[in-house]
Amino acid sequence: MKRNISDLSVFVAIVLALAAFFISGWMAASGKGSLLTSGLPAMLMILACCVPLYFIHQWILPGASIVTALFYAFLAPANPVSFCLSPFHVVALLSSVTLYCYLCFTALRPALKYAAGLWITFGFAVQLLPSLLWMAPVLLLSSIGKAPEKGKYCFITLLGLTLPPIAWMAIRYLVNGALPFSGYFPVFWTETSTLHLPSTNLPIVTLCRIGFTVLLTVMAFLHILPKLSRFSIVQFRAVLRLLLLAICLTIYAFLFLDYPARPVGLLVMLPVAPLLSIFMLYPFLRKDAGYWLFILLLLLAVERISLFVNL
Repeated sequence: MKRNISDLSVFVAIVLALAAFFISGWMAASGKGSLLTSGLPAMLMILACCVPLYFIHQWILPGASIVTALFYAFLAPANPVSFCLSPFHVVALLSSVTLYCYLCFTALRPALKYAAGLWITFGFAVQLLPSLLWMAPVLLLSSIGKAPEKGKYCFITLLGLTLPPIAWMAIRYLVNGALPFSGYFPVFWTETSTLHLPSTNLPIVTLCRIGFTVLLTVMAFLHILPKLSRFSIVQFRAVLRLLLLAICLTIYAFLFLDYPARPVGLLVMLPVAPLLSIFMLYPFLRKDAGYWLFILLLLLAVERISLFVNL
């Protein structure tokens, strides 16, 4: 009975902390729009991104599966612009499903249904964020080796990448009566090839939070890599691909996503959150994890407070 009360208290505390974090983020966002039409839908999209991460954690590291979702829920929307609803939120949600299907296909079972889910959701995400196409070679080269039927897998890949623009052009044709071939490809190429390096004039508290998150992620890499042989084969495959995607997505975001104008964390934290959870929770990796987590949460709190008191 006492344990049930304790568990309930922890759950209530987490919910209240998350609610305060989300609401304060929306309040601090510039041009935030209405809470009901912009803030609340954005919050729900962020929480929806946590669902695939919850299931990823559940079969990589059974027990305490909510931890990965909490890492994402607190770290991904650290930038207040995360609480202004935008197409980027849809990209993040599609990418979370892409990540789930990708790991299921490469680590659990190379079923064609996972391949279809991977490339169709990725294709629609690319339609909303064209520069994300640079991640396609990474996904293809790291997954095609697991496909039992390479021809079918390549066909599904091609279908997933071409179906969204065809669907978009069909909708435009039904609405406007013309196929916008001439305007589509130049705009797509411009958005794909334009670099957007991150801003360098960020507040000191934001730089500290980003720096500490990067440090923690590097520490997770350094602790996990030498001990990969201790994982089961499914865990080994999944963790290895999470490491690969974390590196590639970080490089992609640094080159092509305009931070802080875009909520980059919603995308980058998708593979990073499970890695941090593994680093914090796995028995032969955990060393003073509570201290690191406390510092990270403290930096997040200070950064959020600074948005209101101009620290």
